[in-house]
Order: sequence, then structure tokens, then C-alpha cells
Amino acid sequence: MVVQKNSNFEGFSAETVFFLKNLKENNNREWFLARKKDYSRKVLQPAAIFVAEMGEMLQKISPGVQADPKVNRSICRINRDTRFTNVQEPYRTFLGIWFWEGIRKTKDSPGYYFELRPEQLFLSAGIQVFSRKAQHLFRKGVVDSKSGTELAKIINKIKENPDYRINEAYYKNIPEGYRVNDERQKELIRFNSLLVSTEMSIPPELYNRNLLKLVFNIYKDWSPLYNWLTQYVYSEK
Repeated sequence: MVVQKNSNFEGFSAETVFFLKNLKENNNREWFLARKKDYSRKVLQPAAIFVAEMGEMLQKISPGVQADPKVNRSICRINRDTRFTNVQEPYRTFLGIWFWEGIRKTKDSPGYYFELRPEQLFLSAGIQVFSRKAQHLFRKGVVDSKSGTELAKIINKIKENPDYRINEAYYKNIPEGYRVNDERQKELIRFNSLLVSTEMSIPPELYNRNLLKLVFNIYKDWSPLYNWLTQYVYSEK
């Protein structure tokens, strides 16, 4: 998807949401292929412009973030790989957009995520599942007095907003080799991811340029957590 120079994001259209709703009700190849041009015009084109502008805005708060307005880069594929899931519907019924840290997209990379569903807008930031390397670096950051205290403050600040959700501890026990005394550390050391999220009904801002401000302000609230992850967990040597 090529973004025309000087293209300004003016919001998604009601047709964007209507297309996703129809896809949810008609999730089959025949229906989608007959409307592939509609998908490109109503979904991909505004998504690409959104990616380009939001990427520039995000670099002000997270300088290493990457935004590439192409499918399989920032714009997630609509096709679902049914080989590795029990869900056999061939298409995702949402628009997923991913902004990631570093030159290469890897599972260790923190990111900001945008998901437009037929009836909701879902946003998140962080790392969904730690790789072994990321898990080790995260735990190291948690037990360090400086970075661990910093993370606890960041999480407490985020939790002041009741609409923001942070994942909970995954493991039942403190991992071997770690001695922690602080109660906050005892919880965090058992995490297998670090992700903050929120969801809302389709906001009126979706249909105009104000969506950029709405999403950016939420991401800005979360940027200390994202930036902590880039500093202590993600590194590309």
C-alpha cells in the first residue's frame, strides 16, 4: 500500500466498520474475493495513512518506534493462518496495526498495537509474551533496585486510570535463582509478559482526524512502560 505524499488522515469511514461487520457475517473466500477492491479502498487505504501519521507522532515519545504502512509490516494481514489454530474462518474480522521497536520485527520487540473491531476499538502496548531471552532480561530488571522501583512506579501510575488494564502474574511460584523480598517484586517476577490495554465502544473520533489525538494520548500514557521495556528488556546488538 503506497501512501500518497501530502495525504492527511481524515478518519476511517462508516464503510470501514460496515465492511468489517459484513466480513464477520460472511467469513468465506468467495465473499471476500468478490469485495477485495472494497477492502483495499475502505480499509487498507485509510489504515496506511493512519500508520504514516501516527508513526511520526509516536517517534516523539518513543524515538526507536517503527511504522511501515504496508501489509505484513505495520498493517496486519487479514488472512488467518488456519494451520495453527482451531479457528477455521479464513479471515480476521478486524483491522490490526502494529508499531514496533527496532529495525527488525521480533517477538522480543515491544510495540504499540491498534485493533479496530466491528463494534470496538482495542489498544495495547508492551510485549504480549516474553521469549526466553526477554524473560531473563525482564526478571533482571525487576530485581534491580533502580529499574525495579522505576517499573513499579510506572505500573502504579498507569493503574490510576480504571480503563487501563495490565496483565497479571502468570507463574504460581517465584522462579529458581531469584531472591526477592518486596511484595511488588514477588508479583512482577512471576509475569510472562508485560502488556497494558484498553478497549472502548467505537468512538466518534474514529470518523475524523481527532482519532490521531485520541490514540496518541493513550499511547503517551503508556510510553513510560514501553520505554522501560526498550531500555531493560529489548536490545538489538
